[in-house]
Amino acid sequence: MAQNKYDNKHLGEEALKPQLSTYARLSRPRSLLLAGASILALGLAQSAEARVTSISISSVAPAYGSAFFGSVGGYEFVTGVANGAVDPRDEHNEIIQDIELAPRNAKGLVEYSTKFQILKPVDESKGNHMMLFEIVNRGNELDPGFYNIGATGANPQGDGFLEKLGLTLVWAGWQADLVPPANITMSAPIAHQRGGGTITGTVRSEWTVSAPASTQNILAESSSNTPGYASVTTSNAGLTMTMRVHQNDPRTVIPNSDWAFADCTTTPFPGLANPQKVCLKSGFDTNHIYELVYTAKDPIVMGLGLAAIRDVASFFHHAAKDDNGTANPLAGQVRHTLLNGISQSGRLLRTYLDLGFNEDEGGRQVFEGMQPHIGSVRNYINVRFSQPPARRAACSTAAAKPTPARRSSTP
Repeated sequence: MAQNKYDNKHLGEEALKPQLSTYARLSRPRSLLLAGASILALGLAQSAEARVTSISISSVAPAYGSAFFGSVGGYEFVTGVANGAVDPRDEHNEIIQDIELAPRNAKGLVEYSTKFQILKPVDESKGNHMMLFEIVNRGNELDPGFYNIGATGANPQGDGFLEKLGLTLVWAGWQADLVPPANITMSAPIAHQRGGGTITGTVRSEWTVSAPASTQNILAESSSNTPGYASVTTSNAGLTMTMRVHQNDPRTVIPNSDWAFADCTTTPFPGLANPQKVCLKSGFDTNHIYELVYTAKDPIVMGLGLAAIRDVASFFHHAAKDDNGTANPLAGQVRHTLLNGISQSGRLLRTYLDLGFNEDEGGRQVFEGMQPHIGSVRNYINVRFSQPPARRAACSTAAAKPTPARRSSTP
């Protein structure tokens, strides 16, 4: 096989040897990242169109107090919003749950927007031209503290491992139900019945609390920064909430007179009516698993988050500018692409690959290497009334859309 012309200058083993000797204490994740870099040095990127229609950049600022990282020099943060539009009839998008029930623009496309942040060398010619795209965890960036040893709040760059390699880091939102204080968020439309009617469905939420509380958001276990899907009513007539100590214990039904769709944080039980919160008269304790089955409304087309990851990465990799003429801040600088996700994000990474999203609308592979860390299962993003952080799927009366027999572009 012919040698890639970029090997020696940017990505080859000779270029990495000095850094490997400096970082002889590499952890397994670091080793895997370096292995991916070496493998990618064997291939060349090809051009293709992405489906991000416009970007707006809100700030460009020096990173880490203008610190320098060896021969790569200084880094900077580029922060903004990307707007995308997908064709629900395209085979790359038709697998998205409820995409056909999402509102469309005048061109018949379904729109979304997502925040993004880029951490890149100020002088891109000194970088290694490799994009490391991280799937954010509940809107949070984890990679700098995960790979850079010694990273703290006071020293966020740690030992600067990623920066000294010359990597360009990219984050974009994918979880459309997040609210502040989440950092990297996404906006996606709500699905409606044909004709505009409200969609409802049965949802099961299960949770535990780490400290006693009177009130709980109406969402699944391990969710955070999400309000949950609103109940169609604040009446609990005919509904069931249970409690149990262990997962397989028999469920004890909590009398409906002892709980309410309400917020009791400032007003005693029965509190202030709220279709996205649950209040328990005696309070939620740390010794029980609580479960509520109720009727929810207004499902978010959450699977668009998978398209957002695909399209944002493809845009930054290939596009020169957006449809309005705004320049891609990484135009011509990305030659290879890596994707990683940690925990919840690792589960989403596997789902992204399994459902065929690693091929963009132009038909080319998006990421050349992937690292799902602590992500042994799949994420329940592509179902109606999806609760992405949940380790188990929330129940819904709508069946998940079957996976078509499509090729998945595997790194």
